[in-house]
Amino acid sequence: MKRFLAILLVTLWLSLAASAQEHTKRPPTTPARPAPTTMPTPVRATGPDPEGWAHFASELGRFSILIPKIPEETKETVPSDHGPYTTHLFITREQGTVYLIGWVDYDPSFNFNRQKELEANRDNFVKGVKATLTSTQSMRVDGYPVIEFTADTIERTFHSRVYMVGRRPYQIVIGYPKGQSEMAPIAKFFNSFKVSP
Repeated sequence: MKRFLAILLVTLWLSLAASAQEHTKRPPTTPARPAPTTMPTPVRATGPDPEGWAHFASELGRFSILIPKIPEETKETVPSDHGPYTTHLFITREQGTVYLIGWVDYDPSFNFNRQKELEANRDNFVKGVKATLTSTQSMRVDGYPVIEFTADTIERTFHSRVYMVGRRPYQIVIGYPKGQSEMAPIAKFFNSFKVSP
């Protein structure tokens, strides 16, 4: 069964004032998802870098990143036929651009193919935001398998990376109005993401 950072899509669509896409390939016996709740997670933010971006880290998420301002957190646990899974999402909006960092913790008994999970996260994200995939490439970043891709809608462009770190998929996304691309913030956001197993 393909899993997706479902809450990422819901929050993204809400951030962009559009309708959200339901988690794909949900088993028919899975109960309806509860409303997302905001839950505090041990996080650390240090002073801004020279350009004013915050150094942000999540202890539970085992990652750090540079981001324009401290993100809001959402956490959701969803039951499924393969055991519950918990999605964590951090989101920041800055001058029409949305920055997201998310990860999923699966039930320990759920076994999945890691490469197919990377591809499913990419494909479900593109489908969920009703975009067209314009580029994709597989790579290794800091030793972890990663798919980096770009997708366009009529109004927005999304750049994303999906990482597989052990059993935990991470996804980082930057979305901005179409035609307003500045590669420097994208590179800064992507290159500053550090995660540990």
